Amino acid sequence: MDSLQRNGFKVKMFQRAMGFANALSSLPNKLVPPPFRIIQIGSAYWQSRALYVATDLGIADVLGDDELSCDDIADRLKLHTDHLYRLLRMLASFGVFKECRERFFCNNELSSCLRIDSSKSVRNMVLLHNSTEMSRCWYEALGPALKTGQVPFVQKYQMGLFDYLDHQAEFDRLFTDAMTSVEALTGTDYLEDFDWSRFDRLIDVGGSNGSKAISILKRNPHMRALVFDRQQVIENAVADWRDKIDSELLDRLSFTGGDMLKAVPPARSERDIYLFVAVFHAMDDVQAEKILTNLSKACGGYRPTIAIIDCVAEDQNINPTVASLDMQMLIGTDGRERTETEWRRLFDRHDFALQEIVLLRTFAKLLVIKPG
Repeated sequence: MDSLQRNGFKVKMFQRAMGFANALSSLPNKLVPPPFRIIQIGSAYWQSRALYVATDLGIADVLGDDELSCDDIADRLKLHTDHLYRLLRMLASFGVFKECRERFFCNNELSSCLRIDSSKSVRNMVLLHNSTEMSRCWYEALGPALKTGQVPFVQKYQMGLFDYLDHQAEFDRLFTDAMTSVEALTGTDYLEDFDWSRFDRLIDVGGSNGSKAISILKRNPHMRALVFDRQQVIENAVADWRDKIDSELLDRLSFTGGDMLKAVPPARSERDIYLFVAVFHAMDDVQAEKILTNLSKACGGYRPTIAIIDCVAEDQNINPTVASLDMQMLIGTDGRERTETEWRRLFDRHDFALQEIVLLRTFAKLLVIKPG
């Protein structure tokens, strides 16, 4: 099969730039005195909580495109002026928000990503990662879980994350909204770095509200898409998009609810492509194998392409971003970020062949597999 990689030169330049950025990120360990550096790392949650509070208050939305005094912001949000000033001053010192002049603030490139109306918004991801539900797992359950080997989320709430979502509608909505913002986190270059034009139908498994599928359909007018996710996610998605996209696009898009651990929608032709974005890293090998078994059944007599967008961890000296994501998976799920060897082992056990690893202009990669 011909390579599905596109924009090879741009992708290589991005990979080199990321490597350089990772090298720079290790400089504080070499330049800052070790005791002080340890304190910096140990108090990093101060920054995280300050960012969370500012995000939860919606300060970036209040600022919009304006430059406002701290008194004005405090008046609009009914906050204590001096407390707010010190919070914003701290965040601005780290590059989130800008102090335009004394006690006056405006949005900058980073804080704009906290605005609800931004196409690059990661607001809901910040709220999810710092929510009471997730924070308690880090603060209260990680230590005990290191002794028991249990998932910290299960240790704390006595049920798995997805079972919890089924019973907590508000948190489920936040989780779904955060997953929708994955595209803002990873970027949309994957739409150009992979050759989607060779396929007629997309089956987006775990596709959340369908935003990724819609992005692909917009760039490929010959394609149709089916979005598959948990039933309550699908019900919300159908309602969300009904009045937001044009009828031509809506005609090419369909939704169905279900449990991927029990079954996935069947293939209809060789030109179908299944898409899994950030799905497998939330699963342990037993759960991943159930999905692959269901996928094998769904393929039937066809040999569709399967595209998995996920991290590929290094065997040694792991990328800090991938290592951090791996710990987040440990906190909330049975999953992990897998090395290429671990991915191949998983596929081989279910007679899927890893045909290509397509490089993307993000921290994730796109693994292309085919039924054997």
